Amino acid sequence: MNRWTRGAAVALLGGICATGRVEAQAFEGSISLRMSGRTPQGSMTQQMEYLVRAGKLRVNMGGQAGGMTMIAVPQEKKLYVLVAAQNAYMEMNLPETAAAVQGANVPAADVKVTRTGRMETVAGLTCEHVEVTSKTGSTDLCLTKALGRFINPLEGMRGAVAPWQQQIANEFPLKVTMPDGTVPLEVTKVERRRLSNDLFAIPDSYTKMSMPARPPVR
Repeated sequence: MNRWTRGAAVALLGGICATGRVEAQAFEGSISLRMSGRTPQGSMTQQMEYLVRAGKLRVNMGGQAGGMTMIAVPQEKKLYVLVAAQNAYMEMNLPETAAAVQGANVPAADVKVTRTGRMETVAGLTCEHVEVTSKTGSTDLCLTKALGRFINPLEGMRGAVAPWQQQIANEFPLKVTMPDGTVPLEVTKVERRRLSNDLFAIPDSYTKMSMPARPPVR
């Protein structure tokens, strides 16, 4: 997995729309997303697939070659990272993972949520533009209630949720527009369909890898 793929994963899973506890939701199926970002080599775009079934989440990133998959299973309080190129996976405890990214969130007191009433159709679904304003600027989220809550595996087991997050906790971002006008996330396709339980399990042929050792705190 290249560096930009990791950055895109962080952008999607690490704080665009954190929602607190993972809960089962009515929607079951696949959601295709286009992730865009800037790198030293220029702008890059990547397709991602977001699969939901009975509260479980699978996110496919990076394509067939060198791709990465994240599977969140709240019933087990586990997050699994699958690396297809190596037929291997890593296992993490969701509470520990959430704690690792907790510091990235903007303090609740610095955030204001404004519902604009302006509607748009994205990927065949209607969403409302909601402005999330902080000291760094105003981010526009076009949110829909048709897909239930946005499940963030890296935030899923955190108990405390900021008041501004609670205001949009049961909605899903179809498009995110940053203060500079760039669109780092946009849903391109939504398909309601039955999903196999096997999609949310570790393949028998995969070998478990150890997590990289964390550097000592100085």
